[in-house]
Amino acid sequence: MSTETRVLVTLSLLLAVVVLANAFGVLTPDTKPEIFLQPAQTAARFSSSWLDTPNLGTSNYNAGVVPVAAMFSLLDVVGIPAWLIMRLWRFGLILAAAWGARLVMRELLGDRVGSTSASVATVAAAVAYAANPYVLVGGGTTPTMLPYALLPWLVVCWLRGFRAPSWRWAAASALVLAGMSGLNAGVVPLIQLIVIVPVVLHALYVEGRRFWSVTWLIVRTGLIYAVLSAYWLVPAIAALGVGTSIAEATESTDAINAVNSFPEVLRGLGMWTLYGGDAAGPFDPERLSYVMGPIVILLTFGGPILAGLAVRLSRSSARLFGATSILVGALVMVGTFPTDDKSSWGRLVAAALDNIPGLIAFRTTNKAGAVLELGMAVLVGLAAQAILPHLKTSTLRWTAFWSTVAIVAGSVAPALSGGMYWVRMDVPDYWNEAAGAVNARPGDSRVLMVPGTGVPGYSWGYTGPDEIGPSLFRRPFVFRSASPSGGVYSANLLAEVDRRLQQGTLPPGTVSALAAYIGAGDVVGRYDVQGTREIGARVEQQLEADPGLAPAVGYGPAEPAHGAPSPAMVRSVAGELPVTSAAARAAAGSLVVDGAGTALPSLQSAGLLEDRPGLLLGGSLDDTQLSDALRDESRVVLTDSNGRREWSNHNPAVAGPLLEATVEPDSTRALFDTSDQTVAVVRGNARLETRGEGLLFGPHAFGNVTQAFDNDRTTGWQFGNFRTGVGNAVVVTPRTALPMPTIVLSPMQGGTNRITDAKVTAVVSGRSIVKDVKFTAWNSFPVSVELSGEPVSSLTIEVTGVEGEGSSPVGFAEISIPGITIDRVAALPTRLTRRLPPAAETAGVDLDEVPLDVILHRSLGDANGLSTEEPRLEREFTLPDERRFEGSGTVRLAGGVTDAEIDTFAGISGEVVAQSSSRAFGNPNARASMALDDRGGDPDESTAWVPNEPVVGEWISVDFPQRRLSSFTFSQGEGGSRGTKALVSVNDGETFEVALDAGTTRITLPEPVDATKVRLLFTERTGAGFVRVTNIGLPRIGEAGEPPSGCTQVGTIDGQPLEADVRDGFPYLLEGQAIPFKACGAGLALGEGRHRLASVPTFAIDDLRLTSTGTPPQQVQRPTYTVVRRGSSSMDLRLTSGCSPCLVSSGQAFDPRWTASVRDKDQGAPLVVDGFAAGWRVNAAPGDVIHITFGPSGTALTAWLVSGAALLACLTLLVVRPRAGGRPTTKHRRGGSRP
Repeated sequence: MSTETRVLVTLSLLLAVVVLANAFGVLTPDTKPEIFLQPAQTAARFSSSWLDTPNLGTSNYNAGVVPVAAMFSLLDVVGIPAWLIMRLWRFGLILAAAWGARLVMRELLGDRVGSTSASVATVAAAVAYAANPYVLVGGGTTPTMLPYALLPWLVVCWLRGFRAPSWRWAAASALVLAGMSGLNAGVVPLIQLIVIVPVVLHALYVEGRRFWSVTWLIVRTGLIYAVLSAYWLVPAIAALGVGTSIAEATESTDAINAVNSFPEVLRGLGMWTLYGGDAAGPFDPERLSYVMGPIVILLTFGGPILAGLAVRLSRSSARLFGATSILVGALVMVGTFPTDDKSSWGRLVAAALDNIPGLIAFRTTNKAGAVLELGMAVLVGLAAQAILPHLKTSTLRWTAFWSTVAIVAGSVAPALSGGMYWVRMDVPDYWNEAAGAVNARPGDSRVLMVPGTGVPGYSWGYTGPDEIGPSLFRRPFVFRSASPSGGVYSANLLAEVDRRLQQGTLPPGTVSALAAYIGAGDVVGRYDVQGTREIGARVEQQLEADPGLAPAVGYGPAEPAHGAPSPAMVRSVAGELPVTSAAARAAAGSLVVDGAGTALPSLQSAGLLEDRPGLLLGGSLDDTQLSDALRDESRVVLTDSNGRREWSNHNPAVAGPLLEATVEPDSTRALFDTSDQTVAVVRGNARLETRGEGLLFGPHAFGNVTQAFDNDRTTGWQFGNFRTGVGNAVVVTPRTALPMPTIVLSPMQGGTNRITDAKVTAVVSGRSIVKDVKFTAWNSFPVSVELSGEPVSSLTIEVTGVEGEGSSPVGFAEISIPGITIDRVAALPTRLTRRLPPAAETAGVDLDEVPLDVILHRSLGDANGLSTEEPRLEREFTLPDERRFEGSGTVRLAGGVTDAEIDTFAGISGEVVAQSSSRAFGNPNARASMALDDRGGDPDESTAWVPNEPVVGEWISVDFPQRRLSSFTFSQGEGGSRGTKALVSVNDGETFEVALDAGTTRITLPEPVDATKVRLLFTERTGAGFVRVTNIGLPRIGEAGEPPSGCTQVGTIDGQPLEADVRDGFPYLLEGQAIPFKACGAGLALGEGRHRLASVPTFAIDDLRLTSTGTPPQQVQRPTYTVVRRGSSSMDLRLTSGCSPCLVSSGQAFDPRWTASVRDKDQGAPLVVDGFAAGWRVNAAPGDVIHITFGPSGTALTAWLVSGAALLACLTLLVVRPRAGGRPTTKHRRGGSRP
């Protein structure tokens, strides 16, 4: 055995030890975990052109998964555990990469192969290519590492093929390329084709090959490769829109390339995940030594330094290949860096990624790292070859040896400290038990996992973009991802159900209704995800209240469940288990929803989903389809569900405020165009414009500037989180110049930061009046600013100073300007109401006989319903004709109602008036007067004023008849949190500071005064939890009276009172709860055209349903059917009852390429049915078979056959040697040294 062989064997054994020892025995998936845990199922699933998992279905752009998963399934069959499959795979890839780099080096050295220096060069190249930071970071996943490992072999095939051009070498090259697979739509193999540049340059300028000969071999390789890859290429092209939408909804190009500097990519780094982090910590904590370890950072420059030495010291012609590979690879990897001041190259790359369809998939330009690293390996080998002759003493040789060891160790330092693998997936036993129970159920109904998530991060270690469901469940799996990865209708349907489930505002029965429409047989609650606080308890409470779900079975301990009984809670859907997701429903009585799938919770709350009627979206129907729906006696439902708003792609519970029709959201779930959307309309006699950074890291549902002009002190314009408040400004431009002698600014409370200074600039007759404003510690009280009595044409309010620590925003609760009125309202869609009259005429039905509902919902934000997301229900809706409606809904006391107004509503009268800046969660029972009430003549210690967090800056004010006052008592709860310091004023005089003790503190005034008002503002607090002020020793409030009699006004419609009898729910209103109501009177007569629902200060309507019954549809029996055949891309349903007509749903996300036929008759283009699915209006007789197919599936199957035939042809071409006497080849020069 030669020395070189012994070295290679030793290094291979060392590699095996490192690969196996890191996280020994734990699965560390470097791609989709189901490829390792369920390889056979994954191979079968991804072989289809349509994926039914995990997002209600989508066209498949990732058929390249199949060969890898199929290979793993062979290892799985013989009993090799998943974690060991992964280790064997990684070991094989790195070994193949090293061996390929060694061969490339041998090809480039040519005639010098066999010498000691050449052996050193080839071994050094192998080590440099296999042991560098890129292999651990950028190449740490199978979709990148597999092409990385095979790239040198492609170069070898081409170099040899250029010397003896033939179809055999073209086939060999194409097989290597195809071996890189089409994982993630083949992005990495395709981007690595930039290696053509150094290969061709070497062939032309070093080996003297002919250009056309070289080009023809590459072209032949490409042709064969395209045929071999047809199995994944054809589906990927068919799913181009899906891949593009995923790329656009995830990280931006600038964010990905923000760290791709030349020094970083030369070190083999620059992958954005290494440098990023979130609230949970760094994204890649195991590799932080690359960016935070000074010694490791220095050592990782060893490779680039050696490469530079090779260019300087070596005379080998192989330098051209190495240097060109580094140059081309680095240019591509750098991409758009620097993002804030792009170079000409960066601007060119950015323009290409933004404007060429499909090219956004290549935005992670770091994936070209294999080309750079191969060039680096070649130059490192040349450097070793050039340095070797100078190592003439043992001291120099040992120095070189240990320097090499240090550089290699530094390059792979995380692997030597146990951090080789980013993702660890040691699935707890309770998940396997839960999966076993679910998988034991028959049929192919879906498994619905709740709640949704952004990037799943489990408390037991696994964090990654792929949910664990496909790794566990045999049946189709669905969950809601914050970042949409499927059809727009599916994302829309799941988004609102999941958001309200996470907020705790989902109506009972909604989850089981969703399950019925998507064909789910089991609902799995998943609660062992990091950072979800008490969401387990909140979601479980709602699931338990769902009458359509069976009792839960829990798996696992309660500790990681965030308030739920167990981290995995499994419920079956009550009733008959669906066999598949496809379904048929009677067309009669369907709902034509003017809105989107996001209406599902409101439809459930209104009682419209009890019989699971068909759901049609008005915006998706053409005129003929709309007429057919009216002819089928459908019910029209006008909703505000299709809101034009921005949605977070990271936090599933967050969506932004409603946007105006002219504002384009960056990421939205709204469907159709603006005439089919609910949009914000801002009216008034002035225009508002904001400047500055606003609220960072949005979207945020609260804090719109109009909330500073709504006369509600609990809402406000918010901005400047993370101490970015300075520079934010609002410009108020009256439509006609108005006198503004005095404006009033009320700063926003509720955070650890506050505004200290502002500048007010008024433009009067072409000149500017500037006033500087100071805000004191009493910053929750309004500050008046005197301007000019002359007409003001423009007013700018700019924040010039803030103080405080922390990340909370600042803002203004109210900006009061004389004569300025701003009205913000949500306007419902208008297009469907315009289309209804002609559609009814075409259908031959009387429009006034068509049942019609108006269903409106206020975005509550949280379970108490008093968040500032949407404080009141303000709506505009348009009716197609004159109608009489019955009104019903739910209502609660508004969050912005003052403490004194609540006292008045509660029947408390008297001369004592108590007010406060806030009450915890807006709860009426936490208002100021609860610190001034009596029980039997003694202070009632069971009640309290409870201010909102952060307590500091919150105040209470008590007005009372004049009395001599020298001191008073102030009592707080003795346990938990309490205020420790406060400012006190009497009669709005000069303030003085007091210290507050636990329990009761006597506050002594500086001198006795005749007092009529006392105010106290907290300036310091201690302890965790809420501060409770149980009693203040000042005059008491009066006794509570009787609830309001008769009907109480809860809103207005077109300025007319909307009244309801709230007496039965009166106690619940005072506890902050919502109560159901029915509108008083004989109904609401509303004419054709636009109508306005407005709020009143005391109440906030949560939901409002206006019902015009029309003529009810005939009772039609739901069609019955059996499933003849089922699959992800095709299914057959045989009707066992009549279906004239019915709505047939594929149960798969809408895609216009779905087809259906009955008795060989095509049913035409699909409709959007059930809010998300491709479906058809079908007339069929008992016994008829409805054949449903995804159109491209036939082409995809053909592509599989073509690729298979091409594979056999290529293997035959390689195995069968050409006959002797063929065309002789010319002997060509091989690369060597130049003088």
